[in-house]
Amino acid sequence: MKQNALHEKLNVYLANQQIMYTKLRNLHWYVKGSSFFTLHGKFEELLNATAGIVDEVAERMLALELAPVGSMKKALELSAVKELDDAPIGSKEAVVKLKNDVEYWIKDTREIIALSEEVGDVVTADIFTGYLKEYEKLNWMINSYLA
Repeated sequence: MKQNALHEKLNVYLANQQIMYTKLRNLHWYVKGSSFFTLHGKFEELLNATAGIVDEVAERMLALELAPVGSMKKALELSAVKELDDAPIGSKEAVVKLKNDVEYWIKDTREIIALSEEVGDVVTADIFTGYLKEYEKLNWMINSYLA
């Protein structure tokens, strides 16, 4: 039963990351304001990291003989992360939107670590512990930026 819960949670996580990839690309292209140069580069860095996460999570699921969500249609159905309109967005608003998503990632990642540990999947727990470290660091940086 808990194995099924982990499978479902991993697919929701994967869907969120797929939508986040698109959202970060949107922020990368449309951010405006005095912090453009800094944020344009940071959003590209996060975009590339997210692409790696999507691939790593999907491949981990396949290694566990689980079916990862691969279509945008299904990802949109499962995702709690919301897309952005194709429109300019101010620097501060862009960072606030990112902050909300990062806070969600931290909560979601902790849940996956706990589920993984409950079913004895130390590899998945280890992968997500690495993600948690990076999300907490990013959250600290965002809070410092917004201070």
